[in-house]
Amino acid sequence: MNANLLTLAQDALGGDFSKLAGQFLGESQGATQSALNSLLPAVLGGIAQKGATPQGATGLMSLINGANLDVSSLGNIAGLFGGGGNGVNALLKTGTSSLVPGLFGDKAGALVNALSSSSGIKTASATNLLAMIVPLVLTFLKKFIGDEGLNANSLASLLSSQGSNLQGALDSRMSSALGFASPAAFLGSLGGQAADTAKRAGAAAASGAAAAATAGKSGFMRWLPWIIGAAVLLFLWNLLSGRSTTTPTAAPTAAVTAPAPAAAAVSLPAKVYFEVGGAAIGADGSKTISAAADLIKKDGLKVVVTGYTDRTGDIAKNEELAKSRALAVRDALKAAGVADGSIEMKPPLMVEVGAAGGDAEARRVEISKP
Repeated sequence: MNANLLTLAQDALGGDFSKLAGQFLGESQGATQSALNSLLPAVLGGIAQKGATPQGATGLMSLINGANLDVSSLGNIAGLFGGGGNGVNALLKTGTSSLVPGLFGDKAGALVNALSSSSGIKTASATNLLAMIVPLVLTFLKKFIGDEGLNANSLASLLSSQGSNLQGALDSRMSSALGFASPAAFLGSLGGQAADTAKRAGAAAASGAAAAATAGKSGFMRWLPWIIGAAVLLFLWNLLSGRSTTTPTAAPTAAVTAPAPAAAAVSLPAKVYFEVGGAAIGADGSKTISAAADLIKKDGLKVVVTGYTDRTGDIAKNEELAKSRALAVRDALKAAGVADGSIEMKPPLMVEVGAAGGDAEARRVEISKP
């Protein structure tokens, strides 16, 4: 069986899902659709990785059956968002409590940050969207397994063949969050056609290198008699003219070793800065968090994570944004290996207008000692 699970899952969600989910999350339909375009291939890829072997497929089926997923909900996606949102809230609870951790483990925080960065939605929205999509996709898969009568072996075969269906759809930031250097490395780990393609590409590259080496060797051999002849003539000329055949030796040059770049140093409190109105962690912030996480783990520290905001504009919105930024930093610390019990969250603090450091100081999260 070579069913395209990505296309089938998109069809199961329906065309209005991005609109309904965007309204629920407080995001635009365009940004929500962009997030879905990045998230669905990553979720299906994570499922394929988990269940690409008979043993893994058995565990995946246990995860799906243990969550009591209702396959009839796929026929009424709009109903999930109606009735005060009871249906979608129950879905979020299921996703957060068992399915997201069961599927992605400690990579969930990094996946949320990558999703927020790639689509522009808030970190809190990315967290909820992940918790919403994982149970929905697993519900779709449960229905598909039942309709097709799949067992662990046939499910493993189906999932391992999905690499070719995910080619071109997987965002590099999402594959990086899942621990792979590139989408190609991610897809190559699934087996099936994608892995075969990678092997053929590697074989072609090796063949090309060998051909280039052979051509270079062949060219050198054609010139070798002429080089030898020229060397003999030069020797005879020096001998007949009484010149020394000793070639002056250049004075040895001391090798200069470039100093190794110093590792990024960080001390507490460490500050992570954000763009205006955004909660996505940038490259500099990621480096700061990574260094802080290493320090926390090395010294066995407990830390406090605090978001900052200013007094201008809507204070409630500012505090919510500061909270989202602090949660993003906490999740990134956890993704870097810091234990949840080592992190304490504190409410947002106000930065006075005109404080030292300017507006940037009001767009920061601090990682500090208690």
